[in-house]
Amino acid sequence: MIALILLGIVVLVAFVTLFVVHHRKAQEEKRVQQERKIREIESQAKRIEPLVTRIRAHLLPYELRSALAERWIALLHTQQDAGDKREDFLKYLQEAEDTVREVKANPNPKVVPIENQQKGQEAMNQLKNVQFLIMKEFREGRLSETRGQEFLASIRHAATQVVIEMNKSQAEEQIKNKKYRAAMIYYQNIMKELKKYRGTDQAQFSSVFNEIRATMDRIKPLAQQELSSGPNMLAEGMNELEEEEKENFMSDVQRAVIASKAKARSQGA
Repeated sequence: MIALILLGIVVLVAFVTLFVVHHRKAQEEKRVQQERKIREIESQAKRIEPLVTRIRAHLLPYELRSALAERWIALLHTQQDAGDKREDFLKYLQEAEDTVREVKANPNPKVVPIENQQKGQEAMNQLKNVQFLIMKEFREGRLSETRGQEFLASIRHAATQVVIEMNKSQAEEQIKNKKYRAAMIYYQNIMKELKKYRGTDQAQFSSVFNEIRATMDRIKPLAQQELSSGPNMLAEGMNELEEEEKENFMSDVQRAVIASKAKARSQGA
């Protein structure tokens, strides 16, 4: 009888031990899975954060900036719901919520132009990341095709704006240093970029085109004087390049208007 009791106790202890070990193992697996889920969400949020905080606000339309901010904060809230209760995370979440509120409350942000090539390259890299995110959101069904196309067009315009601001800033710096030849090259870079919009989206950049053309006309004699004592390759090609850019930037509608006026004059004669 005693032997049976002792055997029962041994079996009970073994069962309890196995239960405790299994329970602890299950709890550990649950904890590991929870942490893995939290880290995955955190990784996604970290990829979106610079698209909200580091891209200069004037480069992106309000709708796209708001969409990026909403996606970022939604991921952070999901991270919180997944069980992340760390003090540093909760502080970060509060700061992020303040940032998102600021984005959504500011449809017309201050323009802060790109000041140099390094900043321009950084901006281009971030815009590429936005493009990848837009494509991912579309593939996963969180973004309609129409809205996706609108956002991609905005990215294209933003990239052109970066090229304009970067080259314009560098050109202005060269003018301050009386290096007009170098300034002309930077302005020509802008004209080449605007050439990509031949026939489409010209209205958005027409004022830039006119401004750069006027500036090039103003400093062209100074650049030619700078070249007078040496090789005149830039001066020789300047007229041809500028006329080509001007012609390429004209829309089909503009050409039609000019042709119509010419025809009217010939008929009147």
